[in-house]
Amino acid sequence: MSISGPGFCRKLGPSQMRFQLSIGVRRSSLMIKPWEVLSSKIELEDRWIKVRADDCQRSDGLIIKPYYVLEYADWVCVLAITPDGNVVLTTEYRHGVRSIVTGLPSGVVDKEDSGPEGTARRELLEETGYTSEHMVPLGSLYANCTNQPNLVHYFLARDAELTGTPALDANEQIDVELVPWEQVRSTPFLRQSHHVACLHLAEKYFDVCSPATIV
Repeated sequence: MSISGPGFCRKLGPSQMRFQLSIGVRRSSLMIKPWEVLSSKIELEDRWIKVRADDCQRSDGLIIKPYYVLEYADWVCVLAITPDGNVVLTTEYRHGVRSIVTGLPSGVVDKEDSGPEGTARRELLEETGYTSEHMVPLGSLYANCTNQPNLVHYFLARDAELTGTPALDANEQIDVELVPWEQVRSTPFLRQSHHVACLHLAEKYFDVCSPATIV
């Protein structure tokens, strides 16, 4: 992953910058080719996930079946920083790991949202009550290339202010905490991989686009 080029940062307003991420692709000398999908079957589908079973054939003739693909909608992850340099963190129970985990505001891109940035704004407000007039896109990465085609879209919410009350889903219980930026950087608060990725992309943004200050 490389971050470079004269158009890397482009000023959009007094305190907002556009962060552009370019991803380099290495060409393999092994002549690796995509698998041929011989057949597909939907094993499970609901509002959250679609489980697809593919029967595939490699270019050398090897048959791989079934190969399960988990089709999720795209996700967003938001690193919100207040004017005085605190990061807005959320703590909630995560049943997948049966643990209480601290992380960043995040969620699923709904069809009703006006794209990933709209989702980022909605999730930030719904989970924390915070909003930001300076939402900076940090880039998008695959959630899990092995068996998930969805992307995670990362955003930096600068000058985040508490302007409302959280509107949680019925199954959500979220505590909101403000932690200084330097403490978040130096302490392993974040234990989810895409939340850590968001933190590192924000660090790159500050290093390249706004090295003097984080607010």
